[in-house]
Amino acid sequence: MKNRVTYFPPATQRLFVKNAEQVRGKPYERFFDGDLWLHDEVMAAIAQPMDRAHALTPDRVGLNSLLDPGYHEVENGYCGLPDGTGYVASLVPMPGCTGEMYQWWFWWHAVEPARYTLWYPTNHIAAHPVDRGVLTAPGLTHEQRYVGTTHHVDEYVGADLVEIAISFVDPGELGFDTSRFGEAGIVGHACARVSLRRPNVEIATMVHLARETDDGIEQRSRYWLGHDPRLRAFDRSVSIDAVATRLRLKRRMAGRRVAYEQLLHDQIEFTHLSTFLPELHAEFG
Repeated sequence: MKNRVTYFPPATQRLFVKNAEQVRGKPYERFFDGDLWLHDEVMAAIAQPMDRAHALTPDRVGLNSLLDPGYHEVENGYCGLPDGTGYVASLVPMPGCTGEMYQWWFWWHAVEPARYTLWYPTNHIAAHPVDRGVLTAPGLTHEQRYVGTTHHVDEYVGADLVEIAISFVDPGELGFDTSRFGEAGIVGHACARVSLRRPNVEIATMVHLARETDDGIEQRSRYWLGHDPRLRAFDRSVSIDAVATRLRLKRRMAGRRVAYEQLLHDQIEFTHLSTFLPELHAEFG
């Protein structure tokens, strides 16, 4: 059953109109669609926080447990952790999609700002790669066009406008044993450290893994919001985790509220992507 999204803050209502104008006349205009919805299985997960005992740790043990067969106790849920970190688990089925489509999407959508609006027409403003040339450079694999790059992203998460930098990294840098990806059925990934742009502070760790299923792929995501905050200046990175925890800054900038909004955001945007990615890729991939 489709559970349609019907609540849109005024700012996102206005953004939808602006985005519709921006995409008008583009060859992919017909993929711009404001019919957003959620799967049945996620409805209970957004009704109340999960038991934090089921939250994974962002270390080698926790991350590599995502490569084990089957599913975890909680695949959809959110909570606040004792240190103020917000935690999100999200599972989105993507029938008819493939790893090829998934990897292609993660660079193709950033070539021009209007493409980013297809993904979440009410909430996405733009994605601006720091190195735009790599997106269309000849001879590169899909992963080489986004892994190791940074995208400056403007979007709404709930009613909050966020201006962030998403630095995509090889999963091995976070602690994944990538030699297990083949056996685990992992056919795509988008893992990153996420920063605020003003001030330049790393604030989150994001993991997306695309795993093969009988009818396509499924995306299993985990977010640690407020995890290991680091101040970046003059090409240096300084951890402010202890200070941010002690002053409860992590709880204010992340915590349970932001985790809730991020779970909703993830579910809506990737569920929506799954509805048009196969046809979009067939035409433009």
